[in-house]
Parts: sequence; structure tokens; C-alpha cells
Amino acid sequence: MRYLSNTYGTTSGTLSINSQSCVIAIRESDLPSRLKDEMSSFAQRNALQDCGRVPPNCFKAHLIRTAKKIGLTSEKIDFLKRLIKGKIGYKGYYLDKGKLKRV
Repeated sequence: MRYLSNTYGTTSGTLSINSQSCVIAIRESDLPSRLKDEMSSFAQRNALQDCGRVPPNCFKAHLIRTAKKIGLTSEKIDFLKRLIKGKIGYKGYYLDKGKLKRV
């Protein structure tokens, strides 16, 4: 399996969460649609205003927390952890729409 960095590419001058590799990786994976829908919602409400990107560590933390909540198998959760390069939150926490949440 190849690992994805948290870089992004864009053809226009503006940056977008839709071109961010961690968002693309989840969207193109075989993970359940419920998790993909939550990913999209999280990315929309947490995109940074200055660059249009979602913080990858927060993104990864929220997806793993959501995956556990919806009962994904440990194999799928491990896959999710490997799919997105980076840390899971910051010291056990992450931000969601300005609120600090525990992973």
C-alpha cells in the first residue's frame, strides 16, 4: 500500500478541500458511505479560511473517532490509519468547528 502525504494540488489559483490528498483518499476508498458523508461534512465545516484546506491531523482524528462510533472493524480502522499520513490529532485532542474534542 502506498502512503499519501498531506499535500494538495490545484489547477486554479485557489485551494480547495476537494483537491487535498487526504480528502481524495477517503472519497475514493471502499469505506462505508456513512463515513464518507461525515468526512465531507467535517471538511466543509473545518476548512481553514486562509487556504481552504482542512487540518489533516484533525481530519484523521475525527474520521477514526467516527469509524469507531459506527462500528467499523479494527481492520478497517487500521486501514484508515495507514491511508492518511500524519498524526491522529494533537496529544489526544482535535478541533471540530472550534470545539476541542477528545480522540
